[in-house]
Amino acid sequence: MFRDLLVHVDGSGAGRCRVQFAVTLAARLEARLTGFHVTPPVQVAPLYKPSRIPAVAAELAARLAIDARSAATIFREETCQHFPDAVWIEAAGDVVKGISDAARYADLVILGQYESQGSLETDPLPVAHSVVSRCGRPVLVLPAVVVLGSLARIAVAWDGGREAVRAVHDALPLLRLAQSVQIVTVVEPAAEDATVEARHLSAHLANHGIGAVELLQVRSAEENESLCQQIEQGHYDLLVMGGYPHPVWWEFIFGGATQSILLSSKIPIFVSH
Repeated sequence: MFRDLLVHVDGSGAGRCRVQFAVTLAARLEARLTGFHVTPPVQVAPLYKPSRIPAVAAELAARLAIDARSAATIFREETCQHFPDAVWIEAAGDVVKGISDAARYADLVILGQYESQGSLETDPLPVAHSVVSRCGRPVLVLPAVVVLGSLARIAVAWDGGREAVRAVHDALPLLRLAQSVQIVTVVEPAAEDATVEARHLSAHLANHGIGAVELLQVRSAEENESLCQQIEQGHYDLLVMGGYPHPVWWEFIFGGATQSILLSSKIPIFVSH
């Protein structure tokens, strides 16, 4: 069960929406909620004359300080009614390391889809990509605009691999909240039928009290495109999938699906590595 939720907060509108989602989820799970903000180091892009660097750095530092104060205000405002004992923590330094360190004592980490640590030149991928591979805990990645409410319809991207197995079992507390769970497999047109494997998973989920499990097998040579299309058309509230590491530009892979699933998804994604 999830007893400790950790949500990373920034001072944006997406940050507020993230806290609202976390509050709703923590209430349903009867879990403790901790808010966290990491102020990254100032990074001045190599676009300025040397004489301008100190002034630009001071301006960036001021913006980061404002964001930190706004994040703390948002968390207090959104938790004061239902979670007056919610914990707020602030840190400074590398954002990925800070979140990963705090995640040691959390059951689930909640991050924003496009949260970044610095410029695109130094940090081309959002924070969530690196956190999933480093923190050792499941991560729930929320788009900037997320519908608050129940996780009624959940999709599980399933290929039978280690990462998918880990994701499904880590997600059991959320799967129990669903009214229906759809196991989605994408196989090559000439590949063997994969529904037997999916049926085994369905029976296993039923033993955990998860009913109304549906099986969907998609035959396609374009796994990435097919899965993305199914996510868009399936009207899901959550996607559960495994996170697969890749050297340097690590990717999220379901069969041949790439990190674009995480970047483009309009629904929350539960990722476990």
